[in-house]
Amino acid sequence: MNANLRTWTRRHSLIALLLFGAIAIAQTPIGPIINFKLPLFNDDGYRTGYLRGAEGVYANESDIRITDMELSQYSGDAQDAVIGAMESPEALFRYDKTGRSHASGPGFIMIENDTFRLTGEDWIWQEENNRVVINQNVRIVIFDQIGTLIK
Repeated sequence: MNANLRTWTRRHSLIALLLFGAIAIAQTPIGPIINFKLPLFNDDGYRTGYLRGAEGVYANESDIRITDMELSQYSGDAQDAVIGAMESPEALFRYDKTGRSHASGPGFIMIENDTFRLTGEDWIWQEENNRVVINQNVRIVIFDQIGTLIK
């Protein structure tokens, strides 16, 4: 067998092996992402958020399940100040192609900023109007005074 034929055969064997490996990988479900951290930035390059989770599981093209979710919200400017936080042991983020993304969780949620701490269970957050609905065991602690009503 001449050298050109051996080289040609090896190349095709290598190409076939790589192609088979790529197909096998494409058909294998993606495993969970463990102890992840995801910084979020605005168009000016300032941090707007920081998402952490014990585990992230990509369920399909629009759903991501996160356990032990912690989301810190930042000022989005040069001060880089934390202005709020949200925590939940389980969250399902659904990204809609129309821009109507939302997140939900069957269990506990805590939302906190300098003014209040809100806790409860069975929640949903809608990105479109930045609205949170908590359906059970809602409790709010207000840190600031409210006019002359509460000091």
